[in-house]
Amino acid sequence: MDIEKLLRFCAVVDYGSMSKAAEKLYCSQPALSKQIIALEKEIGYPLFERSGKKLTLNHNGQLVYTFGRHLEHDYSQLKADLYAANCRHGHEVSFGATNCIGTYYLPPVLIDFKKRNPDIPVSFTLSFFTGIMEMLNQDIIAFALVPEDDETLNNPNYICSAFYDDEMVVVFPKEHPLAAFQSIPPQELSKYPYLISQVQSATRRFILARMGKHGVALGPMENMYNTETIKQSILKGMGISILSRISVTNEERLGFLKTAKLDDVDLSRKWYIVRKKSRILLPEYNFFIQSVLEEQKRASE
Repeated sequence: MDIEKLLRFCAVVDYGSMSKAAEKLYCSQPALSKQIIALEKEIGYPLFERSGKKLTLNHNGQLVYTFGRHLEHDYSQLKADLYAANCRHGHEVSFGATNCIGTYYLPPVLIDFKKRNPDIPVSFTLSFFTGIMEMLNQDIIAFALVPEDDETLNNPNYICSAFYDDEMVVVFPKEHPLAAFQSIPPQELSKYPYLISQVQSATRRFILARMGKHGVALGPMENMYNTETIKQSILKGMGISILSRISVTNEERLGFLKTAKLDDVDLSRKWYIVRKKSRILLPEYNFFIQSVLEEQKRASE
């Protein structure tokens, strides 16, 4: 039996439709449909009741789905055991993180981890949310450090563990009119150009969703690349933004930028360690994750 076809069948069940599963698996819907039909021919029984485009899992499908999930776990465990048996030294910790987390949170974590485990190599990728999650789904990385995302948190294939309470604040130049406020009325945001990260940014998605929920209008939006680009543009007086406080700590301490909370709008969010349920983590990975979890304790002391 082709394991890949079986796992793709399980994905169709998890996502509830062929189109959604194809989107998440980064393949075309016709190609995925052919694989499911081929699996049914190989097994010898239909796995779905079909009514037009609607698919309903039947009893055969339920049995195969249960078997597939057990097989996925066992296969992952086998790969981990083989890796551990053949690479007894220098197991590499491989993970991904979004740009903000990687730039402002990870450096002390990496220093602490390397002090404790100097012989364990670490390889990580910084990218925008969608890129990191694609790497996780393709097993290029073992786990991801990402901001909260409803779709990710509700995905049955992931284990999500919160590790940081991210406070977001309005950021503006020190001589800006907003400096007159201790806490900024939401309507003030519409008066100034708003600098926002590019479309793949998790922060962009979070801010637009939270502002929409509270009916807050932003000023004319200027698309920027990432947090560092936004900060430099704020310093040059191009506009204002809402950023993670951790990303502007130094500029605020030196008096280059000012920050304030927004009246009656909760701008807090959590950051998560996300991994696939089917992925078995080696001890080295758990050592690193422990360093990630301990950093917030150190920062709050």
